[in-house]
Amino acid sequence: MDNLANSQSHFDLKTLLDTTRLLVESHDPDFVMNNLLLISMGKVMASRAMVLLLDADHQNYLVAKTKGKLEYAEGQKIALSSLFYGSDGVQTTSVISGQNVPDILGDQGIATMFNIRTSDRHLGFLCLGKKLTGNFSKTAETGFLESLVFMSAVAIGNSQLMKELKETNRKLDMKVQEMHTLFDLSKEFNATIERNQIIRIFKFALLGQMLVRSFFLVIKKEQTIEIVAQGGMKSIPAEDELDKLFAYDADIIKVNEPAQVKYPFLAENQIEVLLRLNSQEDQPAFLGLGKRSGGQSYKKEDFNFLISLGNLVLLSLLKTYLLEEQIEKKRIDEELNLARVIQKKLLPDEIPYIKGIDLAAFNLPSRQVGGDYYDVIPFENNLFLAIADVTGKGVPASLLMANLQAMLQVMVPLNIDLAEATGKINTIIYKNTESDKFISFFWGKLDITNHVFTYVNAGHNPPYLFRAGTRDYEELSTGGILLGAMPTLGPYSEGSVKLGRDDMIVFFTDGVTEAMNSLEEEYAEKRLIKCIHKNKHRESGEVLNCIIDDVNAFRGNQLGDDLTLMVIKGT
Repeated sequence: MDNLANSQSHFDLKTLLDTTRLLVESHDPDFVMNNLLLISMGKVMASRAMVLLLDADHQNYLVAKTKGKLEYAEGQKIALSSLFYGSDGVQTTSVISGQNVPDILGDQGIATMFNIRTSDRHLGFLCLGKKLTGNFSKTAETGFLESLVFMSAVAIGNSQLMKELKETNRKLDMKVQEMHTLFDLSKEFNATIERNQIIRIFKFALLGQMLVRSFFLVIKKEQTIEIVAQGGMKSIPAEDELDKLFAYDADIIKVNEPAQVKYPFLAENQIEVLLRLNSQEDQPAFLGLGKRSGGQSYKKEDFNFLISLGNLVLLSLLKTYLLEEQIEKKRIDEELNLARVIQKKLLPDEIPYIKGIDLAAFNLPSRQVGGDYYDVIPFENNLFLAIADVTGKGVPASLLMANLQAMLQVMVPLNIDLAEATGKINTIIYKNTESDKFISFFWGKLDITNHVFTYVNAGHNPPYLFRAGTRDYEELSTGGILLGAMPTLGPYSEGSVKLGRDDMIVFFTDGVTEAMNSLEEEYAEKRLIKCIHKNKHRESGEVLNCIIDDVNAFRGNQLGDDLTLMVIKGT
């Protein structure tokens, strides 16, 4: 008997080793589960078995693979009590048998369940029917099956991670492609002031990128509502019908049967989705989209691209209207005032509250519009801070500043390194601006959890980091060349500092240090540092106001350049 037991143990060990090799080499979950079922059924002589995998919502189990006579079909979902596997979706019991098996499984002849789990999470269950020759042997068969299930769990977990990685890479590739498309379209739109040309490019983009054949773009301007662009529409709704659309306050509206009854023109033109756009001029707009060619449905990730594309064309179309008003009314001052409003809206409306951070910012253009820029962008667990100074003043500088702001809004959600993103921005600006236009630029990413600040300085005035309790300060100068000055010949560098309690970083443009008095003397870095030292015990907003007051007192009525300041302090 001992020889027979040893022989069986040797056979089981060899089976496990061979199975391990097969499973480790495979990233196909179907292959892994199929082998798991066949080996398990063969080992205990069971006539039926299945694999249940925990769904992403941790509320249901998916019938992933079955063998033998079972009423459950592959792909079906089974709801098990939360008390059975724990409210957090983690099952700690290795083997469940007898009366502990849920009735909905026991009624199908399932007698024993093995927990499929890795070292840190529960994946599902191997469910086996009754053994044809008796009960399981806890010391032999059960131990073998537990080992087999554990190895299979590792393989299944790895295959799921591979699937998630492929999906993530696919989405990233799509986002990069969408970014390039938006940049190319922005260039095309900026190159023309012909409204029909803009609409034609927009039509081609919708058809080529999203396979959309019918659409309309409607905007509400003060007392009028107008469809500014449309294609493939069977009928054009009246103004009062369009006005009702603006009762919607959601950004994405899927047109259902009640909406079709309320707005018949949507059904007549087979409009499936309405997207609210932001013209940045307090003029609400909607983009209506018809069915896609080939019967494809709109996905969640499609809407971000379509909203960005719609905003881009909306701004371009509004530009044509603005130019027509300029020609018709010949009122340059009105144009500059409107441009100032647009630029102000490109800057943050308000500084977000972040626990443990005291942040304040200020911008004053030397004309109605200017070339200074700052931004505060919270994203996931990071806070992005940016400050820039575009060469020149007035409308040309503000337009280049707006392009920079648009690029940052595209780059931040991509989660790529600051150094790499800065190189891409420099390349785009260099290729699409005149040789005498460039930008000094500084931006950084503050990890809200550990207060580590990673940054890139592209030829900007180095911000000052002042440490609490000392007179020491540090210049944040790591980075590279100005944006747009020359092609990206080498990678930008990243710097990193820790922002401790009461540590403070002061960002500024050269409008601060180069402010001049009546004697043509510059305010200079020395005066700025002295002012900060004098007031660094104060809150960020107070420090900022002290600097502004000191600069204004120095220069009197002399206003030569845009002035921008940002102060962040650890609390």
